[in-house]
Amino acid sequence: MAGVALGTAGAAGAVAENAAAAQTVRGITFDRVLDASDFCDTTGSRDCSSAIEDRLTDGTLIKFPEGEYKIANDIYPGGPSNVGLYSEDGAVFKIPSNHHVTVFLNKGGRNVLFEGIDIDQTADGAFGNMKILCQDNAQIRNVEIIGRAPNADQRLDQHILADVYDSDGTSIIQNFKAADGGYLGAYRNSAGGIQATPGHHGTLKIIDCHLEEMANNGVYATRNDGDIQIEGGIYRNNDVAQVRFMGPNSYVDGALIEIDMSKSDNPGTPRKMRGVWVETKQSKFEGTKNGGYVRNCTIIVRDSPNSIEGIDLDETGGWLEVDNCYFVIDRDDTRAITGYRPEDKASNYPKAPRPWDLTVTNCSITGSAADRESIKVVGRPGSTVENTCIQQTASSRDGVTVVDASDCFVGNSTINVDGREVREVDTNVQTTSIETSGSCPLPGDSSSDSSDSTDSTDSTTDSNTDSSTDSTTDSTDSTATEHELVLTTEDSSEVSYEFTTTGKISKVLDDTRNSAETKNDDVSQNSDGTWSVAGYTGNGYGDSYTFDGELVEFGPETGPFTLTVDGQEVDPSSLGDSTDSTDSTTDSTDSTSDSTDSTDSTTDSTSDSTDSGGSTDTTTTHELIVDGEGRSELTNYEFTVSGSVEQTDDPGEDDVSGTTVVGAVAGGIDSFDFTGEVTSFSIDGPAKVTIDGQEVDPSTLGDSTSDSTDSTSDSTDSTSDSSTDSTSDSTDDSTDTTTTHELVLTTEDPSEVSYEFTTTGEISKVLDDTRNSAETKNDDVSQNSDGTWSVEGYTGNGYGDSYTFEGELVEFGPDTGPFTLLVDGQEVDPSTLGDSDSGSSQTVETVSKLTIDGMGTDELAYYRFSVSGSVKQIDDPGEDNVSNQKVRGATRRGIDEFEFTGQITSFTLDGPARVYLDDTVVDPDTLG
Repeated sequence: MAGVALGTAGAAGAVAENAAAAQTVRGITFDRVLDASDFCDTTGSRDCSSAIEDRLTDGTLIKFPEGEYKIANDIYPGGPSNVGLYSEDGAVFKIPSNHHVTVFLNKGGRNVLFEGIDIDQTADGAFGNMKILCQDNAQIRNVEIIGRAPNADQRLDQHILADVYDSDGTSIIQNFKAADGGYLGAYRNSAGGIQATPGHHGTLKIIDCHLEEMANNGVYATRNDGDIQIEGGIYRNNDVAQVRFMGPNSYVDGALIEIDMSKSDNPGTPRKMRGVWVETKQSKFEGTKNGGYVRNCTIIVRDSPNSIEGIDLDETGGWLEVDNCYFVIDRDDTRAITGYRPEDKASNYPKAPRPWDLTVTNCSITGSAADRESIKVVGRPGSTVENTCIQQTASSRDGVTVVDASDCFVGNSTINVDGREVREVDTNVQTTSIETSGSCPLPGDSSSDSSDSTDSTDSTTDSNTDSSTDSTTDSTDSTATEHELVLTTEDSSEVSYEFTTTGKISKVLDDTRNSAETKNDDVSQNSDGTWSVAGYTGNGYGDSYTFDGELVEFGPETGPFTLTVDGQEVDPSSLGDSTDSTDSTTDSTDSTSDSTDSTDSTTDSTSDSTDSGGSTDTTTTHELIVDGEGRSELTNYEFTVSGSVEQTDDPGEDDVSGTTVVGAVAGGIDSFDFTGEVTSFSIDGPAKVTIDGQEVDPSTLGDSTSDSTDSTSDSTDSTSDSSTDSTSDSTDDSTDTTTTHELVLTTEDPSEVSYEFTTTGEISKVLDDTRNSAETKNDDVSQNSDGTWSVEGYTGNGYGDSYTFEGELVEFGPDTGPFTLLVDGQEVDPSTLGDSDSGSSQTVETVSKLTIDGMGTDELAYYRFSVSGSVKQIDDPGEDNVSNQKVRGATRRGIDEFEFTGQITSFTLDGPARVYLDDTVVDPDTLG
């Protein structure tokens, strides 16, 4: 990928010289330009890292001629500005075996460039990455990671960490390719793609990148208050999620999102693969975050051992708009889109503020998936599915399911499914103009003949082997002829492209201006016998190829380029339009019947695995899922297997120790791979349990146990006791326990206020106050499991909300904002609720911090502790489990941190870790 041709800024390119001998590249002016060959070995024999680092001062650009440069140590010059590492000719940074190296780390600079230099990590155990943590205008362009990241004995970072510290700043990652990824299933012990950390506050643009088979997300950009804007690109077979983001100015636009392990030769097995995951951890940054857009994307879920859905709108995710997207869902039990019920995952993992609605418009959902539904919405009032076509006719497949969500609308759509078009659970959905037959076009297809466009869609599902080939007969000749394809580009442009043919493709390397590149352009044969190219060109140059057979597809459809086949200009958008798709329709039918057969075999394997009287099978891997089905009620569970067990979704609050799992799930899904048999299973709550896709009765799994039940009841008692005590203590003198009180919230104009409050007695909305009336829709009143009552509301722009309540006002949030809080006509300061100075009898509990430091060792340290008060984890949970007043966790090289009240009542540690209490080293044996 390195070595994009660039001219002078005064002409057509990006580099210019001025009278002061300064040079400008990509709009960044450098005072001095150094030639790396003057101080670095270009054959890769001697380490060049320190020589580079020493010269990277403010205003310096280092140019790298073609060659290999050995980088054996981190290059960290600090935070200089107007600095860059740059190659026009095809330079490669070579990482030695068993070295983990950051090839460029800039922290705090502005105007930083890394372009045209590939990173080779093909040596055994080698790993290379970049950390560009800048104030503004960092640019990473035309870079390829060569080789797969290792399955290491320690945690690895992402291939690129990119933060924009300045809230008004913008950085760009463009045409970054890492198609070999990491070791699937290794999660943090192998690499991810691109991550923005909690230090990101500005805008990060990710343009035309190709990230594949990452072990820890393709793009991971949720734990910050900055914007993430993803435009184009390919995100395929990345574990956990292809793209993970959220934010009101954040979006994914025009990307290919694909889960299809038939295209992978990765040695590992993924834990759990999502398409787009919309979520965030609000406690990682100041303020709150909400919203996001997915538009003009193609989202495919085909072959995967454990994928969840095309788009996962998480419990912590806010509103989301999905527009003009094309879904192909072939995996059974897999939805195109799930909007889970908004709820806190943990005390330090809260849900997004309102609004929470999911809007799906102008989308097409096809594919052979059976069971469940195409779209599910849980607890998200005001959600809409409109102008959308769903054609999924396999068995027991519903169209749209809405659970416990008011004011939802489904209409002006085609829903052609085997099951129910719209399924309503604990709600009424407004529906209108729903067609129950017909086929689905591609998004944006203006053809009035729906059968033609549907057949074209079907042929896409069948890997473009039949009708899509027919559609190219106008632009190509018979399969016996060799054809020439030429792509030419406009000046000052960059084009990433892909195309597929039915016959062999060869590069044309002798056309000086339109020559294909030996490095930038990849030709490969696919498993179905077709051939494909993934290429890159621009700035008035082009690429040329010869191919046999027929041209199946070319993308993108439009851009600053011209496509010709055998000298005739071809419109890429016309490829795949066909009036004769009988063959592909037949293929689709065949694949459906094949899918039915596989269901039979799944049923057989399930009965084998759940029959405790049968022989133990220690080699077959089974999948066990505990599915909360969108409920708000928590389910606690524990099970043990006779073989091995591994969690395949994001661990969250679940703990796997040896052959035993202790976990909890609310509205989401916990999934595990195991061998052998389930020897015991206990569950407390309404979740559904499936093994290998078949629902099972947990009481029939192995031997029942009472320990889990006892511990659940114990934890319930402790929660109830502590909750009751704190509730009775934390009231304000402005309320009293025997009278019905009135609470009124008024707001400034203009403003928007999301709020929550809790009382010890019942709360009712006041609906007859015209300006300060509570809303039937925006404001939710609920009773909690400890007997208290809570409200989650939203108002603003000079309006307000009113309630009556019994008992005492326990808490109100936020503490400050553009509002006034009145209780019984008296103004109340929310920050004084629970404060000992307010006149109540409550004493303020001291919050302590406990830190377990793995000290960078390779050996895992296990720990358990309990406290007399409350406890919450303040770092990323990872594999650690916090349940009421007890913590169970493990750390190796990292640090686990917790905040707690009260005293540590017990503590055990097994392994080499250092323990700190309020940042002071303590002997673990003295705790508890």
